[in-house]
Amino acid sequence: MHVTDDKNTEFGALDHIGWRLWQAAQVWKIRFTEGMLAEGYGWYAEARSSVVPYIGPDGIRQSELVRRMGLTKQAVQQLVDDLVKAGIVERIPDPDDRRGKIVRFTSAGIAAQRDADKIKVRIETEMRETLGAEDFDRLYALLRRLIDADESNPGPR
Repeated sequence: MHVTDDKNTEFGALDHIGWRLWQAAQVWKIRFTEGMLAEGYGWYAEARSSVVPYIGPDGIRQSELVRRMGLTKQAVQQLVDDLVKAGIVERIPDPDDRRGKIVRFTSAGIAAQRDADKIKVRIETEMRETLGAEDFDRLYALLRRLIDADESNPGPR
């Protein structure tokens, strides 16, 4: 059943796009995490890894990280503290505002991201083979349109 169907809308019976997107994201996340674990990055299976997608090549202000993640300042602080202790990220003074901090990858964090990129390419290649190139490219384009149309999306772009 799809959300547009009128039949059987009793609680829990509705098959909708949000559910299918969530399931697909979970499949991808599990495969990615397994790949990172196999490469020796155990911290990728922990909550602290949720910070990583928000850190760009130039880092991110910690206050902006709080806003984008939608978590409390204290929760983000703890996640970043854990990554700092593991040597994955560092905090440096914000050159535009000395009161603020920039969170950026260390050399170990950059190495992890390089390995992560290899795993992402492998997963994408496998998904492309499963769907076929044309369907995969169409799906990718449609997902981009949905993401780009939602200006309220605070997550990584």
